[in-house]
Amino acid sequence: MMRIMGRSKVLLAVLATSTLLLVGCGSGPSQVTSAAIVGDRSVPLAEVQQEIQWLIDHSPEAKEAKQQRKLDLTAREVVANRIKHELMAVAAQRMGLRADPAQVDAQIERFGGVDAVATQIPTEPSRVREFFTDRVLAEQVGAQAVGNLAVTAVSTVITAEAPGSTAKDKAIELGRKVAADPARAAQLIAESGNEPANRTWTLPQTFGEEANAELVISPLFGAKPGTVLVIQPSSQAAGWMVALVTDRRTAPLPDAGQGVPSQALSFIGWRQLQPLAEELGIRVNPRYGVWDEAGMKLAPNTDELTGFQFPARDVRPSKP
Repeated sequence: MMRIMGRSKVLLAVLATSTLLLVGCGSGPSQVTSAAIVGDRSVPLAEVQQEIQWLIDHSPEAKEAKQQRKLDLTAREVVANRIKHELMAVAAQRMGLRADPAQVDAQIERFGGVDAVATQIPTEPSRVREFFTDRVLAEQVGAQAVGNLAVTAVSTVITAEAPGSTAKDKAIELGRKVAADPARAAQLIAESGNEPANRTWTLPQTFGEEANAELVISPLFGAKPGTVLVIQPSSQAAGWMVALVTDRRTAPLPDAGQGVPSQALSFIGWRQLQPLAEELGIRVNPRYGVWDEAGMKLAPNTDELTGFQFPARDVRPSKP
């Protein structure tokens, strides 16, 4: 997997291993012959199987994964790249985006050329250019978000645990309560023994905060107003965040600045497509697992979801 240089070592470690997966649903494509469906676009199952076989034949990592009976991890990455392309195709068309071929060529060469990159992504060589085209487009989406996105949320982070009740359990319970009665979000958080916070987050500011840097690729910056999130805000620190998103503004922010390195923009860009994924709907062939909407990736099963999203009742975004 490619390495990315940036301000926060913790965040960039997460970025380097994150794969953003989005699948859509529809009455057109058949789930039986699809590895995944994005809106009315099918990711053909036969093509995915062919690509996995190519990796087994050419990638040492895939060969080792097969020997260790972990080929399902490789398969989910292959489906990830396929779905990523289909989702970006929809987003680019709607946003009027175009990738500069010279920039695509430069990125491919920077990572060692087509053959070297193919086994790292992983994907077969014929799709390497497609992968980097999508990455360049994602950088454009991320750059737009850095300059104009602000999210307001009422939140808290739960770290305390008790026998039979983990921090995750407490966070899910509180998240459901807040979703059922969002007008009392701050009060419910206080009653649970935690400190409520009402804050407006912007991307450059958040990225610049060491303790919060990972949030820039979290559901906090992808969720629609009226969503209650239960997520881990950091891979390095204990605790689960419960956050009611009350507003998401895309008007230009005069104090946004340029604090996010360009290498991280593609990951931020993929997170901005979260509302599009929800709009299109998500359907995954069961052999590849289940959709993890908080992680924007495939999980083997529901027990391994990285977070949760609950729709809140009657929450409307405030006016800018």
